Amino acid sequence: MRLPLSWLNEYVKVDDIDPKELAEKLTRAGLQVESVESVGGSTLSDLIVVAEVLECEAHPNSDHLHVCKVTDGAEEFQVVCGAPNMRKGIKTAFAKVGAPIPGFLDKNGKPEKIKKGRLRGVDSFGMCCSEKELCIGEGSSGIIEYPAETPNGALVRDVAKLERPETVFDVEVTWNRPDALSVMGLAREFGAILGRPVSAPPADFEECDVAVGDEVKVVVENPGKCLRYTARVVADMDPDAATPDWMAKRLELCGVRSLGLAVDVTNYVMLELGAPMHAFDHTKLKDRTIVVRDARDGERMKTLDGAERALDPSILVICDAERPNAVAGVMGGEDSGIAPGTRSVMLESALFEPAAVKDSSSKLGLSSESSYRYIRGVDKDVADFASRRAAHLLQRHGAARIAKGVVDVDSRAKPGPAEPFGPSYALNAQVSLDFSRARKLIGVDIADAEMTRLLESIGIRSLESKEGSATFAVPSWRWDIEMEADLVEEIARLHGLDAIPDAMPSAPSVSRLSDAPFRAKCRTREVCLALGFSEAMHYSFLSARELDDFDAREGTKSTRLVIPDPVSAEFGVMRDSLLPQMYMSLGRNSSHEESAMLFEIGRTFHSKPCEGGVCRPAEREMLCLGLVGPAGREALRRRAAVTEEEAVLWMKGVVVELVSKLHSGKVEFAQTEHPAFAAALQVKLNGRAVGLLGAVSAKLRHPFRLTTQMALCELEFAPLAKRIDAVGRVSPVPQFPAVRRDIAVTVGEGVANEEIERTIRANGGRELTKVELFDIFKTSRAYSLEFRSNEKTLTDDEVGKAFKRVVEALKAMAGVEVREN
Repeated sequence: MRLPLSWLNEYVKVDDIDPKELAEKLTRAGLQVESVESVGGSTLSDLIVVAEVLECEAHPNSDHLHVCKVTDGAEEFQVVCGAPNMRKGIKTAFAKVGAPIPGFLDKNGKPEKIKKGRLRGVDSFGMCCSEKELCIGEGSSGIIEYPAETPNGALVRDVAKLERPETVFDVEVTWNRPDALSVMGLAREFGAILGRPVSAPPADFEECDVAVGDEVKVVVENPGKCLRYTARVVADMDPDAATPDWMAKRLELCGVRSLGLAVDVTNYVMLELGAPMHAFDHTKLKDRTIVVRDARDGERMKTLDGAERALDPSILVICDAERPNAVAGVMGGEDSGIAPGTRSVMLESALFEPAAVKDSSSKLGLSSESSYRYIRGVDKDVADFASRRAAHLLQRHGAARIAKGVVDVDSRAKPGPAEPFGPSYALNAQVSLDFSRARKLIGVDIADAEMTRLLESIGIRSLESKEGSATFAVPSWRWDIEMEADLVEEIARLHGLDAIPDAMPSAPSVSRLSDAPFRAKCRTREVCLALGFSEAMHYSFLSARELDDFDAREGTKSTRLVIPDPVSAEFGVMRDSLLPQMYMSLGRNSSHEESAMLFEIGRTFHSKPCEGGVCRPAEREMLCLGLVGPAGREALRRRAAVTEEEAVLWMKGVVVELVSKLHSGKVEFAQTEHPAFAAALQVKLNGRAVGLLGAVSAKLRHPFRLTTQMALCELEFAPLAKRIDAVGRVSPVPQFPAVRRDIAVTVGEGVANEEIERTIRANGGRELTKVELFDIFKTSRAYSLEFRSNEKTLTDDEVGKAFKRVVEALKAMAGVEVREN
């Protein structure tokens, strides 16, 4: 909301307060002033005043300068001046130290400020100016000379009758404060903040002998969407009447273009009172009838923006006896709009249901200043006053003849106010306030009477007071006040949020809940960061397409949670896996980085199996890991192509290290298949499947033009972090030396490393303490076996027998050939 201060000053006096101070006060009261602009007018500083020359002597060190003494009526200043017409007794324009001079610009194009100077050994405390230097005229080569009767100290800006610049606030109005979308609404705020009276704009006018009932008939077929509709008729007006300059300027300052007197008046009243209005050409209304109804199937209408709109029965329209003439609360129709030469006007001022206007605006993709206000909620009882205010302005500036009376169709249960203008309390809620509870919530000892005064200063009327409590009636313009907490908020902001002292809570807070899940996440983050990963965070919802691209199996799709009314199709489904978003993030990063490693701890969502016909949503904490490029290679080998096997093994190593650091137990891997992976492994923890890992398929890598590999892993977090606080067992330091033997085997396709290690351990005896795969070359694998006894030093014969059993067992395995050399 743009607010010209000169307009505001008509209703509450603010011109004696610095605009920056006013902006600060309004911001601290809860309505943030985003900017303070100075628009148009003269920029001459208040430091440039009329001064009289008391003394004028020749400069001792110059043949053309003068040393003068001038006064602004309050104090005297010494100034050095070189103007040829400088002399004792004249009155001239004097710029004090600190005054910006419009004719002298610095390198940034801004006026330079006068500084204390020293000219040829004599101090100078200001400057006597010419018209050209002040950019207020061409003048002559000398300084300005004013008549003798000009008062000393008068602002040069006022003496020259220069227009003052207009100060405009740009106020950010939150969704819950539609009452602040008007000059009067903000005037009420300033009246309460400053403790000053607020006056209403005049709305008086003379009516002619023509009865409004003879000029227009109003029928409201859908009172649920149109709560009130008023129609007032301007029987005749001067078609050549122009919008007054001051009104056009105010509209321009608020960002509204001047379109002619009738339209400008409705826009002016909307900005002034927050009441959207519309002006119809009365002669173009068929049968002089207004029908407020739902649009019919197939109806079309051309709106004022020139676009043809297709309507449907969910859209409320304003019609005459034959066709739609406006979309209610949104925009008028081109056929009944005000045109040059229009003499007879029907003024619409109504109250439409916010949800109905929102629905119409969204379906038509059409927004306006009117819809912006109706959607948030306009004053419930301002319709008639707004209509009278518009009639007043049209009669004053357009010689309008106003028909007698008004057609007012009000479908609400209770009538509006009888007073000409002011708060209505009949239709709004009554809210009770416990004063002691309010003091406790605010944290400031505010007297009961002061709380009542603060609320009444913004129109919230006290109906009944009891010991320690009171009941208040909410004015018609405040849609947001419904409960006690709302009243407490109003008291706090009007008393001053900055007046609330900073105080730490005194009550001890000891939670009975275990912090083990929190510590588990912290420890997991530490380990992942130590392994070289960076943390990623994604939204909990995404598009069904992203999920389908990754896993479109029917079993997966049937358990997804679809959002009933998403903000867009891109966020229509709750994620049932962290993999798609991790894949997207890695893909995007791959265009900027040679390699990337990311992890995320987050929740996935799915529906539980139906019980009794009802499916319930559920969620799980998951850990997702992802890497792309040569992340597992040393620097000198990063240029070589990465294979699928390498990527899978790197991710497998990460999982093994993660499980080890978190004390999660025994981890195993089994080959599996997944539609998103070219090669995939199922991850088992302590014998239970907890996730999978794999190398992303070429089909999924193609959209990102990836020529390298991408590996992803997703694990259930709960079993992974279950034993994070477990204390490892302490084993005694071995007393006897170990004996090592190496064995190499050639394996066929499908033979897993786990099978080979299992066979080695099963046949190595209890002295076999360690089996380690230390080399892979094509189909060949080399293992290191460590033998050790806790009771004695093993002999070569004892180790040889155990090693021979291992060799024989491996030879017996299908697809395994032991290399003897």
